Amino acid sequence: MESLQQNLDPNHVPEEFKTPYDVIELPSQGILYKNNKKSVRLEYLTAMDESILTSPNISSGNKMIDILLRRKIKDLGFEVEELITGDRTALMVYLRVTAFGSDYTQLVYDPIDGEYVDAIIDLSSLNQKKLTIKPNENNEFEFTLPKSGKNITFTLLTGKDEEIIEVRDTEFIKRDTDNISNKMLITLEQQIKSVDGERDKLKISHLLKKLPILDTRSLRKYINEMTPGLEFKTTARTSGGRSLDTFLRFGKNFLWPEF
Repeated sequence: MESLQQNLDPNHVPEEFKTPYDVIELPSQGILYKNNKKSVRLEYLTAMDESILTSPNISSGNKMIDILLRRKIKDLGFEVEELITGDRTALMVYLRVTAFGSDYTQLVYDPIDGEYVDAIIDLSSLNQKKLTIKPNENNEFEFTLPKSGKNITFTLLTGKDEEIIEVRDTEFIKRDTDNISNKMLITLEQQIKSVDGERDKLKISHLLKKLPILDTRSLRKYINEMTPGLEFKTTARTSGGRSLDTFLRFGKNFLWPEF
C-alpha cells in the first residue's frame, strides 16, 4: 500500500535517483544567522553541475559560488548570499573534495632547491577555524584601534558584501588615473558599522581615510584571526616526498582540475 502511494505521488523520487549528501557543520556555528543554522545538508556535485563549472560567463567570482550553493544546499533557510565568507569557503572546499578527491596541486616554494615546485595539498586535512568570539546585541564585533584609541564595531563579510566590494572596486579602478585598486579600504568601509558610536556611512568613510596605517593593519589582522572558516596554513608534499609549509591558494582550476 505504501509503495502504491509513493508511485502515485508526483513528487516522489526513487532512492536510486536521489543525489547523495552529507551534513556539514558550519565554522561560524550559526551564531550570526537569524535561524542559528549550525549545519547544512550539502549534496555532491554531479554531471548536472558541469555546465556551471565550465560556463565562461560564470566560471569565476561569486556568481558561480552562489549558483552552486543554491543548488547544493537543501535546508539553509535563507539566501546563500547571506552566508559569511568563511562558511561559503568551507562548503566549496567540501564540494571540491567529494567531486574530485582531496589532492590539490599548487606551486609551493622549496627553500632547499630555491625554486617553486608543484606540490600536493590534502584538502581533507584542513582544519576548521571556529567562531569563538560572541558579537554584541547588534550582531557586531568590537575592537579598539591601538594608535588612535577609537572604538570600532564591524561585521564579518558575506557573499553579498564580497559582490558589493568587487563592483565598487571595479568602478574605482576605472576612475583612477593610475588604475590602482582601492579594495582594502572599500572592504573596511563595508565591514565597519560604527566608529566611536558614529554610524553614518559617509562620516565613517572620511574617518577611515585619515586613520594611521597601524590602526587599519591591526584591525585587519584581528578580523583575519577571528574570522571562522578553514585554516589555510598547511603543508604540501612534493613528488620526492618532502613536506613544505605553505598556504592554500584558490587557483582558476580549483573546481575544475586537469586529469
